[in-house]
Amino acid sequence: MTITADLAKGCLTVDGARFSVSCRVRALRDGTRRSDEVTRAIPGGAPYDPRPFPKGTWRITGIERQKDKKFDPAVYGPVKIRTDAWQEVKAWELDGDGDYLRETERAVRDEGYLLHYSESRTTLGCIRLASPEDAETIAAVIEKVLVTEPVYIEAT
Repeated sequence: MTITADLAKGCLTVDGARFSVSCRVRALRDGTRRSDEVTRAIPGGAPYDPRPFPKGTWRITGIERQKDKKFDPAVYGPVKIRTDAWQEVKAWELDGDGDYLRETERAVRDEGYLLHYSESRTTLGCIRLASPEDAETIAAVIEKVLVTEPVYIEAT
């Protein structure tokens, strides 16, 4: 099964059903992130300015539920839908206080992109689902299919 995310239109299609999504990133570039809110790439920990969910076709690698994993429900909602999505981002140099100073030319890999609900209207690159109920519904559909076949997300 392939689910599709049209990030420009804010639409996720799962098994014929359409859901509203967003991918508004908190970034220095547009002033939605302060210079002392440093984000670090996964893996490796290089500081970088977050980018939107990478375009392409990615595999859904699993479902994690808050009740089992005890992650912050305000940040991730009731469920995290994990993907193998990744992209190269530019590492940043930090100043003496640990704040962003300047972007470098060094490219680093960033991964760990999710689909999840959040009380915040912005993310660090994940696809934000519109409600906790949508997150549960989408996760349930994906879980059923993952038992027998791979599930992919095509992000455009």
